[in-house]
Amino acid sequence: MSETIVIPWSGGDLVLRPEAPDDLIFRYELFCNSRTPEWYQAGLPDALMTQLMQHQFRAQTDSYLAEFSEARFDIIELNGRRIGRIVVDRAHGDINLVDQAIIPELRNQGMGTAILRWLIAESTAADLPISLYVANSNDPSLHLYRRMGFREIEDTQVYIKMIRPPGPEAPPPPEAS
Repeated sequence: MSETIVIPWSGGDLVLRPEAPDDLIFRYELFCNSRTPEWYQAGLPDALMTQLMQHQFRAQTDSYLAEFSEARFDIIELNGRRIGRIVVDRAHGDINLVDQAIIPELRNQGMGTAILRWLIAESTAADLPISLYVANSNDPSLHLYRRMGFREIEDTQVYIKMIRPPGPEAPPPPEAS
């Protein structure tokens, strides 16, 4: 798939378009801004932190390209401005949300919900579940996924694997008491 996808959102259309070579600097900055605060509280000298981030970015890029060679790698735009990235792999009998990130200043405004609703509609039409991994320290994303009907199926102590069966938006499972 190389076409552009338009997802309606209350603040304007979110446009997903295939990544291009000139998106590399944006992707790197988004990667750095998406690391958990613990990375930056380690007290490493700036030069070492930069080297570590560059290494981690290259490792993630290489591993995603190798492991998800048939995935769609998109930049998310709003009004012509790059605001995020999403990687979705549809090659293994499900819709695997490999990665999704929005620039920090635009988070928690409903864009992630709009994108998930679009994926849920695709999941329902294709009768395929959506799967993903999320860092167990990423409370905002965990809350979003639970709210959108994802359930936890595995906890590796670092990441939680979640799945959402196809079908209309489901309420979150009841809280354990």
